[in-house]
Amino acid sequence: MEQVTALITQKLEEMIAAEDTQPLRSGRKAITALFPYAVWQERNGQHEMFAIFLRAARASNYTGFVWHHVHPFVHTLLGKADPRTILLASPHVPWDSWIGRQDLIQPWTAAVHNVAYTEEVGQSVVDTLLQIAAEDELLPQIDVDVWSWLNKKPPLPPACLGRVFGSYSHVVKAVRGLKDAEILKSYLLLVWSEWDSLWPHGFDEMCASIREDFGRIKMGHHRAELIQRLDQVLERLELGFGYLNEHNPYPEEHDLMAMQMQYAALKAILLEVDEETKKLTGTYPRLSIHFGRLISADISRAPHNLYVCAAYMLVMG
Repeated sequence: MEQVTALITQKLEEMIAAEDTQPLRSGRKAITALFPYAVWQERNGQHEMFAIFLRAARASNYTGFVWHHVHPFVHTLLGKADPRTILLASPHVPWDSWIGRQDLIQPWTAAVHNVAYTEEVGQSVVDTLLQIAAEDELLPQIDVDVWSWLNKKPPLPPACLGRVFGSYSHVVKAVRGLKDAEILKSYLLLVWSEWDSLWPHGFDEMCASIREDFGRIKMGHHRAELIQRLDQVLERLELGFGYLNEHNPYPEEHDLMAMQMQYAALKAILLEVDEETKKLTGTYPRLSIHFGRLISADISRAPHNLYVCAAYMLVMG
């Protein structure tokens, strides 16, 4: 068996080194048939097969890499695996269809809290988190503290199921519902990507979020980061369909224009909101209390209704 394992490992190494995704995709059934064995070996302290499986899955750039016939073994194997194995394997679990998925939420959450952060672990956690969040029945089971992993902002691969489904409108609403601007910003920075378009209702929710969650004066630094991210995405989209398809097999040519329109629209809203807040800071009277007196700067130039609004804000705190 050791000789067979060595030959398989060598063959996979050659396929990965060739940087040709097609053989990996076409051979995914044979490769993922080894998944239960790879996890079993990992549980017994033999890490090579599991590591090569993960490398092959990533190198394939194929989001449905794990063959459905191995699904029945997933819970039995991962339920008894060490925390790091659970986290690294979880992005490849079919969270949208696997019958035993609910039973793995608790051990997955426990693993998140007990594994030290590395970029590889962070990438796996965020990818899995967004896949779980995309499922209505699983979303309420996500530990609130797990959402904070979004703040680590690990780089996600071009083909990433978490990012694909992570822009569902109910996911956007769930992140907004956390009432944490830092996590919300990190979430948007992760799901905004040249590799994927946004789901229409999720896009609408993001537009609303920009105005309602990032429209305040003190949100300027968040808006600046979001604009910078959109500039990066739009710049890469300018490289054209050939560049995208070279790294990600899923976008079709018509997706390019749709993505350009979506991300340009988001940037336009951010710039509009930013301009509106700048006008407010330049127009509203600056108010302060000094020895019980109300002092206003440039108040003579402000309309009467602004005095009322400013006084109301001062009284209400």
